[in-house]
Amino acid sequence: MKRHIALAVLAVSMVIPVVFYGCAVAEDSNSQDREQILSLEREWVQVYVANDAGPLQHIVADDFLGTEPDGKRVTKADLVAEIKGPSEVASNRLNEDDVKMRFYGTTAVVNGSESWKLKNGKSGRYIWTDIFVKRNGKWQVVASQDLAVPDDK
Repeated sequence: MKRHIALAVLAVSMVIPVVFYGCAVAEDSNSQDREQILSLEREWVQVYVANDAGPLQHIVADDFLGTEPDGKRVTKADLVAEIKGPSEVASNRLNEDDVKMRFYGTTAVVNGSESWKLKNGKSGRYIWTDIFVKRNGKWQVVASQDLAVPDDK
């Protein structure tokens, strides 16, 4: 009986490190992708402050379809057109501590939030979900949905 218990303890002690090592390897393999996507998110929020649509060409996929806080559906062309007008945005900050990513092969679901302030002094916060797909070795957002957070939240 003691021998069976000893063998069971030995087997468990050998399996646990392998399981945790496997988790660590999976996490490490996504760490580069995670940083690439986070960098794209940082760049995207600054597009509206800089009023420069150039970065949207590599951040947003040609087949992008998004939903804005007012429910309006937008394409990549719509996003680029928005940037060509005068910017009302004074600042826009990605709340990096609020960003969560989940990977499903070459697809990543990213949830997060950003805080913004307009030149007229109005400020607010959006929470959002972005869907990224890795194509030809590069991540691009293919879908996005933003929600304005009421002031009291």
